[in-house]
Amino acid sequence: MAAPDPSAILDVWERGLGQPLQRQVVALLAAVRPGTSQSDIAALPLGARDAMLLDLREELFGPALATIATCPQCSEQLEANFALEDVRVSPTAAAEVDLVTVIAGREIRLRPPATADLLAIPSGADAEAVRTILLERCVTGRDVEGKPVAAAALPAAAITPIIQSMARADPQAVVELNLACAACGHHFVAIFDIAAFLMREIHGWARQILRDIDSLARAYGWREADILALSPARRQIYVEMAAS
Repeated sequence: MAAPDPSAILDVWERGLGQPLQRQVVALLAAVRPGTSQSDIAALPLGARDAMLLDLREELFGPALATIATCPQCSEQLEANFALEDVRVSPTAAAEVDLVTVIAGREIRLRPPATADLLAIPSGADAEAVRTILLERCVTGRDVEGKPVAAAALPAAAITPIIQSMARADPQAVVELNLACAACGHHFVAIFDIAAFLMREIHGWARQILRDIDSLARAYGWREADILALSPARRQIYVEMAAS
């Protein structure tokens, strides 16, 4: 991955305003990986994509994270602090792109969902619709004669084992945090979504850097490109000097 260019990140952020999260993420990763197209990124298993996002997050903001979770028992908000290494899956556990298994006496061929599959889900779809679409796109079965059978035609008893197999095939795709509420003592699991987390961070960074550009342009008459070319430490010193 190329060293992130602040100007390129800012451009991707601006173009992504108002776009679905998944499109923003695809554009972001393509921008920092020369020679990789958005369609290439969209076709990756979600775990492989999220591993790239974890790497990018470390490049941009460092290895330490802090996120807010809400206790489902008492609604208390608590801060979870952890390191990127705590949520990285070993490379040896990377996604199996094409998996064949036998469930309920049928041969099932499945692959982990990719961003392209998430983009195929209509806005506002409920959980059942999401599950149906992902199964249709990622799973095919075979009947006793070996003929292909669509996911919708598979027996209901096969669905849960299929979903479990898909999760095992791509462990980086779903990151769970085991948390304990300090207020009521309730233990619960929260999902950490690196895509949503990183895009929120980039949004905050972009707004701040635009404020810095405005301050320095007013104070010194510098161009945006020149300000973005400054190291973060030097830029911050100039911002403080301009405000004094």
